[in-house]
Amino acid sequence: MYNKNKILITGGAGYIGSHVTERFLKSKFKIITLDNLSRGYKKLINKRTKFIKADIKNFKKIKKIIHENQIDTVIHLAGYASVAESMAKKKIYYQNNVAGTLNIVKACKNSNVRNFIYSSSCSIYGNVKDKVDENNKPKPKSYYAFTKYQSE
Repeated sequence: MYNKNKILITGGAGYIGSHVTERFLKSKFKIITLDNLSRGYKKLINKRTKFIKADIKNFKKIKKIIHENQIDTVIHLAGYASVAESMAKKKIYYQNNVAGTLNIVKACKNSNVRNFIYSSSCSIYGNVKDKVDENNKPKPKSYYAFTKYQSE
């Protein structure tokens, strides 16, 4: 059976994820918060959500979570976000930001997911002086920006 309004928020224990969660809870959505807590904080997770400690790099677990919870919408906010660290640790940034995102997309296949929202970064457009929009040509300057662009 198809259930509307069941939202999985990856990276839900982070700053942005916790605020997005609060907004959707006000609208009576059922929220499942997913985070591996490597960079997020358990204290930011609202007690009215179902919290699942999991890593987006674990495809089988992500797929199981999406299917068992009959997720309708995925808001994908999980990712490593340090420009400096990304330059020194390219492999872990690729595995987490690109391969992890691909895991989530693949896990949505043959599920109830009808909406997928991905949070990228304006850094994919490089050092732009004026306003940035989707008409700008991507020119990632950091490895972090590269991984966000690859994930798009």
